[in-house]
Amino acid sequence: MTNTRQARLTGIGAITGAVLLLSLSDALVKLFSDDVSLGQVLVLRSAVAAILLAIIFRLTARNGRALLTANPWVWARSLSLALMWASYYAALPFISFSLAAACYYTSPMWMAVLSAILLRTHIGKRGVVAIALGLAGVLVILRPGPSEVSPVMVLPLLAAFFYALAAVITYGRCRDVPPLSMALNLNLVLAAAGAAYVMVLLFFGAGSDAGFLLSAWPRLGASGWQILMGLGVLLAVITAAVALAYQLAPAPVIGLFDNGYLVFALVWSILLFGDRPGFVDLSGIALIGGGAFLASLTPVETETRTERS
Repeated sequence: MTNTRQARLTGIGAITGAVLLLSLSDALVKLFSDDVSLGQVLVLRSAVAAILLAIIFRLTARNGRALLTANPWVWARSLSLALMWASYYAALPFISFSLAAACYYTSPMWMAVLSAILLRTHIGKRGVVAIALGLAGVLVILRPGPSEVSPVMVLPLLAAFFYALAAVITYGRCRDVPPLSMALNLNLVLAAAGAAYVMVLLFFGAGSDAGFLLSAWPRLGASGWQILMGLGVLLAVITAAVALAYQLAPAPVIGLFDNGYLVFALVWSILLFGDRPGFVDLSGIALIGGGAFLASLTPVETETRTERS
């Protein structure tokens, strides 16, 4: 029980650090979006992260462990996360960021459902209340209006589903895979997906002045190269920490702390963009914090089908 609790607390610490860095990374992308394109972010950021992870893995690997794993579940996890980003980014040109984020942060609910179905995880009443508090806090912060409802909302909901699926795969089928190996696998898949995205844009004749989302490969200045290299370093840490977190604790628990992204995003909004949260925003933060605290105390019993057989 002590080891289980310690693993959960370590997982919570890992995901908290990951979403702190991820929110900073996204804020920097927004801040420098005039200097780079989405395709460049996907390809170069992931390539830098993959190179760093490969070097670190080689320096720290023991007993000759393979750099890349043949475990099909690791590739399924990476594919799920690539589909998550594709679904989420595809929605952004058509609906507001707030509504897309509100749909995406239903992922703890998907995690609870998928964990119960695929891993036979028992969350308990207190766990359900914790998840509900976290979702309520997300909706309070984002405040999506009914006038913004659109069929395109299916895309960020689909993104939430793919993220939850990746989380459940990590906890249920990839717990023995080194986090660095999983992070490297993910970044290789993301870099390949980004390259495919750029090729599609070039095939359809996209230029270099169509904005962040649709520019194929605009010329990079010194600031563009610097920000992409820095983002690559951040992504290497983020992807390794996320993989570790979902290995150590059940997906619904880690998924709730994943909502801390919104809290950190408010902090970066204040520091980098001069925004100020109001009473409603602070209320949402309090709900998320309360749900996260409750989740950290909630016992979660997990019995996978593999362990039963």
